[in-house]
Amino acid sequence: MTPQKRYEFLKLKLTEELATILVEERGLSIEDAFAVLYRSQTYARLSDPATKLYYQSAGYVNSLLEDELSQQSALTTEYTDHGSI
Repeated sequence: MTPQKRYEFLKLKLTEELATILVEERGLSIEDAFAVLYRSQTYARLSDPATKLYYQSAGYVNSLLEDELSQQSALTTEYTDHGSI
């Protein structure tokens, strides 16, 4: 297997696992799970072979994604709370 094929396979597998985690833990539909994932900075990093993030476990990458989503949620809440002032 070439390095490019290995990367593509591992990225695809990890993407599927992350979407499944979002469905199971957040109650999202599979379509929404992929939408959330594809719009994330975590997925952008996963899509860059130079980061080698595709070698990490789904649990580890999911923790990065959850941190990112939590930060986005906090920013949205802060903006909403202060946006009406």
